[in-house]
Amino acid sequence: PDIDALYQDYVAASTGSGGWPLTVWLTPDRTPVFGGTYFPRQARPGLISFGDALSALADAWRDQRDDVDGTAAETLEFLRQRSGPRTEGPMGRATIDEAAESVLHLQDTAHGGLLGRMKFPQLPVIEFMCAYARVVPDVELLLAIERTMLAIVRGGIFDQVGGGVHRYATDPEWRVPHFEKMLYDQGLLLSALAAAASYASSPAVREEYAHAAHSTAAFMRREMACDGGGYGASLSADTQGVEGSTYTWTRDQLTGVLSSAELALSERHLGAPAAGEGGDVTLHRPAGRAEDADEVDAVLEHLASARASRPQPDRDGKRLASWNAIAARGLIEAGAVFADDGALADGVDAARWLELATVRTDGVVREPDDPSVACVRLLEDAAHVVAAMLSAAEATGDAELATRAAKLHTHTLLHFADAGALYTTPAVSDLPLRPREAGDSAMPSGASTAIENAVRLGRRTHDEGQLTFARSALAQMWAIADFAPEQAGRALASALALLAVETVED
Repeated sequence: PDIDALYQDYVAASTGSGGWPLTVWLTPDRTPVFGGTYFPRQARPGLISFGDALSALADAWRDQRDDVDGTAAETLEFLRQRSGPRTEGPMGRATIDEAAESVLHLQDTAHGGLLGRMKFPQLPVIEFMCAYARVVPDVELLLAIERTMLAIVRGGIFDQVGGGVHRYATDPEWRVPHFEKMLYDQGLLLSALAAAASYASSPAVREEYAHAAHSTAAFMRREMACDGGGYGASLSADTQGVEGSTYTWTRDQLTGVLSSAELALSERHLGAPAAGEGGDVTLHRPAGRAEDADEVDAVLEHLASARASRPQPDRDGKRLASWNAIAARGLIEAGAVFADDGALADGVDAARWLELATVRTDGVVREPDDPSVACVRLLEDAAHVVAAMLSAAEATGDAELATRAAKLHTHTLLHFADAGALYTTPAVSDLPLRPREAGDSAMPSGASTAIENAVRLGRRTHDEGQLTFARSALAQMWAIADFAPEQAGRALASALALLAVETVED
């Protein structure tokens, strides 16, 4: 992630867009001189080929070295400026109010979520909206939260048969997913369901959230849990080279599994194809659990048994610290809110495993099973592990665990923070400069999570030093919160939590 952060920033700034695959040519001291995303095998209009790029750069390196060195020096200075001090501003109530208004303007009022051709859950935004609703219970805000959460748990992006959420939907209606399942998405969904439960418009909606949380926790336990503790990183979108083949259904496949009565239920409630309709479909549940809930649940259990005999997608079994911490926290929060003792226990166990497996005297190991990255220390891992440990301590009343979490937090700020700025890497890095932690995307950043940890600890221990740090760090995130609040969900939620602490103290 630290390598990606630096060179994605370079490519986005120099070409106007970033993404993957990411291709960057570097000098021997790792300074970028040229880069882009996709370079085709053969040149196309507007796209040079990979071979042509190689040849041109080889020629320039041989024949125009001074020009290349000059470009490298200018690039490095440009990147230093981007990672340097930022425009600061107060993350006070006015900024937060404006951010909430902006987020509401970005809502898709027809389908839920943020406007766009594709739908990503963007759950850090839901985290902020729920935090803001505690302060300003605006009707439109509450509708937006529920619209989005129901769109997710009723849509094809949610695995109605097996539980858990896919990475994103390829359509505005949330019906056709990209079928990859990421561990962090499961944890964030559980946390969002727990947060949104307080604002459910009816007991039936709250029960629907609880059902989705329970099935997601069960999916994680069944398909992502690793021997010895923790969870694997993801399940592939493909099965034997075909995307989604494990998850989709044809009419003939359904007919081979279900009775006529069950088929009728699947057509009425799950979007199953009717007789004579062809093609594969992803089941969704547009009306939720409002009608025939138990009967539809039984149909889905029947389909789950049949689906288990199909070839399954490959699992990426690496146990990443930050992703496991997000999963642990989600299980703890959902387990507590929905009285799911199994999920709560799973989350506490995962947090305790994380402490034992990843915490060292010099920080948090990113991937404890891989010796090749044993020296890697990143802010996102340390911050999320602290957050998971704090959640486990709060859930169990384990004061010693909370103390150890606070100690790890102090160590994290010592190595990743500098005058309120939060960096992806420690001061000593193989990169030509330290990338700054930016805003929240699909996953809350290490920076905003470290700030949240400071507020949690400051509130718990009445430590003014933690609150002072949080104020300073939030001021440096003001610009992104002001101009792109949809990329600052956890930072804005942390700012609200800080204001609440300050109000109590006053």
